[in-house]
Amino acid sequence: MTLSHADLSLLVEELATRAIPGVIQKVFPAGARRLTLQVRVPGHTHHIFLSAAPGDARAHLVEERPRVEGRPDAFVMQLRKWLHGAWIEAIDLDPADRVLTFQLSAVDPDWEPQPEDDKAPRRALRLIAELVGHHPNIVLVEDDQVLGLAHARTLGDRQLRPSTPYLPPPPPPELGPPPTPELQNLPADGSRSAYIDRHTRATLAQEARESLFSTLSRDLRSRAKSLRRRVKHIEEDLQRIDEAADFKKFGELLQSAYGRVERGASEVRVPDYYVEGMPEITITLDPAHDLQWNIDRYFHQYRRYKEARDDVETRYLESADTLEALTEARQRLQELAGADFDTLIGFKQELRNQGLLKTTHRQRAARKALAPRPPYREFRSRRDDVILVGRGARHNDALTTRIARGRDLWLHARDWAGAHVVVRRDRGEDTDSETLLDAATLAAYFSRGREDSLIDVTYTDARHVRKPRGAAPGLVTIAAGSTIAVTIDEERLKRLLASEVDEDAD
Repeated sequence: MTLSHADLSLLVEELATRAIPGVIQKVFPAGARRLTLQVRVPGHTHHIFLSAAPGDARAHLVEERPRVEGRPDAFVMQLRKWLHGAWIEAIDLDPADRVLTFQLSAVDPDWEPQPEDDKAPRRALRLIAELVGHHPNIVLVEDDQVLGLAHARTLGDRQLRPSTPYLPPPPPPELGPPPTPELQNLPADGSRSAYIDRHTRATLAQEARESLFSTLSRDLRSRAKSLRRRVKHIEEDLQRIDEAADFKKFGELLQSAYGRVERGASEVRVPDYYVEGMPEITITLDPAHDLQWNIDRYFHQYRRYKEARDDVETRYLESADTLEALTEARQRLQELAGADFDTLIGFKQELRNQGLLKTTHRQRAARKALAPRPPYREFRSRRDDVILVGRGARHNDALTTRIARGRDLWLHARDWAGAHVVVRRDRGEDTDSETLLDAATLAAYFSRGREDSLIDVTYTDARHVRKPRGAAPGLVTIAAGSTIAVTIDEERLKRLLASEVDEDAD
């Protein structure tokens, strides 16, 4: 269901009642462009669900946070850096639009406690949920500057990017319909959120079921059409194989033509000893070659087709069996036209297990292009510490300024262009020498100095690294640091590269 401005007003009242004063304990991924804030208030823990997915823009409480597989995307990782321990001071709804703003007081992520410190410095942030139009979004803002956002597509002609001024979406021509009657009659004790969650889940489940049924029907039809073409081509190959016996016959008959074929001839007539009366037949020649070459060519073609027979026949039987299985699967799918989503998911998995559904390279590439890719590659040290390596200059900026926490270890090949490297560290944890050498090896390898016999790698706490305003992508300044000289050890490098976490793994 689509939430109107009036609906959101009722939900914001409920959120404010239940989540203020509250502290954000953790940020959890909840699906594509969706996240959950775990908020602690005295005596209770609540979960606030935020969705900026197209066709599913909403914000409300949930009894249990949605659990999704896979690692968090870069925006969730950034929110974890900035929002853990943040106080929710207010939750406001724009009086003229469906834009929800969380006013936050967050602990400076670069702060490390010192004996003389009384308390952690705090920074004023805004988490803005734009629950509008075809491109809803969630944006993290400090001092009217964008720190990060769920995705780049936004409503209107705005160019929202990290480190650019935040501009609100264009206002709507009108606020929309009055609140949903059922929602208006519910108390602000979590019942409104439960109502929205229940009805939205039902709507999305029905849409997901219809979409899955349509997708399965289309994929099975496409696969069957492809297999029918394949079977036809294989049948043509079998026909050519059956005709290959003529190649052997032509080679043998040409042996009687020695001394009668002029150079450059394109054909020759010879008696056919395999037919009663031995009538003459015409055999085609390649005029660019002599008679012996043509004889060898015919024998070679015969052997090639003969050796391919078993493989072609096997492919034919396998394809015919698969085509028959696909026909049965399409009939079964029609019988499941009224089945629920879980039943269709089970049927889809069954089809995959049988090899009846295949993902093409184009489909994999399209899915990868649509999925948000983090600005880093993830490796593991020998002792299983997480090592993040920037993918490029702009990705280095994102990794260093948006993802890295002040206590993390930061590395970069000195005097060489290359990747920023970050080693995740818990508060008060030191990096052991093996992990340091692993991270330094990656920093050296992913730099332009990788061919040198000795590469200097600078390392420091991430809180000492700053991005000068207006500096080129990837350029940073370091307040304090140390240097380690690295010679790339092939065995160590091989182990590290093999440890990379595959972002496309299921």
